[in-house]
Amino acid sequence: MIKTPEFNLNKLFIGLGILAFVSCKSGSSTENGSAIADSIANADSVKPETGQNPLPGTDSIFNINSVPVSEKDLGTFPYLKLPNTYTYNYDKEITPSSIKDIDKEYFAVYGTLIPEEGKTFKATLEKNRADGKRFNSLELQRSIDKSVADLGGIKLKTVAIKQAEWDRVGNKELIDNKYGFSIDLNSLDNIQTYVIRTKTKIVWIQVFLLNEESGKITVLEKAALN
Repeated sequence: MIKTPEFNLNKLFIGLGILAFVSCKSGSSTENGSAIADSIANADSVKPETGQNPLPGTDSIFNINSVPVSEKDLGTFPYLKLPNTYTYNYDKEITPSSIKDIDKEYFAVYGTLIPEEGKTFKATLEKNRADGKRFNSLELQRSIDKSVADLGGIKLKTVAIKQAEWDRVGNKELIDNKYGFSIDLNSLDNIQTYVIRTKTKIVWIQVFLLNEESGKITVLEKAALN
């Protein structure tokens, strides 16, 4: 009869015990790590950042009444002042031809293209390169962000426009009719939308910028609903 050495069995049992202990600790760590990661990923996904976005309704549809009413004097339409070396359409002054008493534009709102009608200003954003510097989209973006905030407006959370949403509205509306003037087909994930709300008017602003190149902007004003 062959005997199994007790020493070897003891070593085997001890080894299995250590392996089981390590496995349990590893599994626990993974589970905790996953929970922490999920918490971080979802912490801000259910609510807008303070001062950046209006609170959406329970159905996540944009509600203009959630936008704070600004008491600021907006000044002269189209209201926004650009940095000294940037211009609208290469013009030192805003030209009447860039303004229409009634026009239409689609605005990117939480990934959906929403049509609005009203008094509009549509222009390209250009850089006067007399200073030897190129167009800087970050510099201009920060300036526009500040200008809107100074007027009491807000910046909506940027949500990419999917190709299906573009197709839903169609090229005829967006390109042929120029109702998607400030939306670029190649920059659907980087359309910036702002809203300024006063007691008498609502101002929509939409911008897209191409770094070291140029950009486009639409400012649309309509009467506030009472």
